[in-house]
Amino acid sequence: MTRLLLAAVLGLVAAASHADAGATDSTLKQLTQEMADALAPGDRTVWERYTDPALIYATEDNLVKTRKQFLADLEPLPAGYSGKINIVEFQSQDFGAFAVTTYIQDEYETVEGHELHAHYRTTDTWRRTPAGWRLAGSETFSVPIDPPAGVSSADALAGFEGRYRLSAKTVQTIRRDGDHLVVERAGRAPQILLVESGDVFFTPGRPRTVRVFQRNSAGAVIGFADRREGVDLSWAKEIN
Repeated sequence: MTRLLLAAVLGLVAAASHADAGATDSTLKQLTQEMADALAPGDRTVWERYTDPALIYATEDNLVKTRKQFLADLEPLPAGYSGKINIVEFQSQDFGAFAVTTYIQDEYETVEGHELHAHYRTTDTWRRTPAGWRLAGSETFSVPIDPPAGVSSADALAGFEGRYRLSAKTVQTIRRDGDHLVVERAGRAPQILLVESGDVFFTPGRPRTVRVFQRNSAGAVIGFADRREGVDLSWAKEIN
């Protein structure tokens, strides 16, 4: 009988804990959407209501702001601009005194008749207070997307074919395959290269990295810069 009672109590505790977690998730998602809706019109009252006085806010442009700085910078979109943000892929974890959430900001913006669409990953820390949840920390980064693929002729692509060397032991081969290039390197799966513009190529699904091919004064390809986050690794083309 004692064991049955203990099992019943534990079951009720587990159910209550699950219900609390569900309530936290629902509440924080609602508050997050309210705050996102307040960005375009520059509605500071919403952010004043739900943010902690000690808020630390890191933007996708790597700017770190206090609550005071963030509120001062919050302004309505300029004339000719409009937009909305949908909060999607929302997840939360309730730790009692605080909670952590992560989600995608699915942003749609119109700039003087031109439509833009972007995704941002945000992770927030919320503090539980007697007055309710208050946002204490927020960090956002842009989710890169593939650029539009350009068009290059077969003859133009052929000029990029060859062996490229990073060091005495690291070599890769680039060959043409129809309307794109293929990179082959020992121990790694082949990669597709699509032209972005001119001598700049990218691999679908890896937009953070581009290859910028370099030419000599005669116009022949002599190597490429493997560029990631503005930092280059230089590969030299082997000359037969």
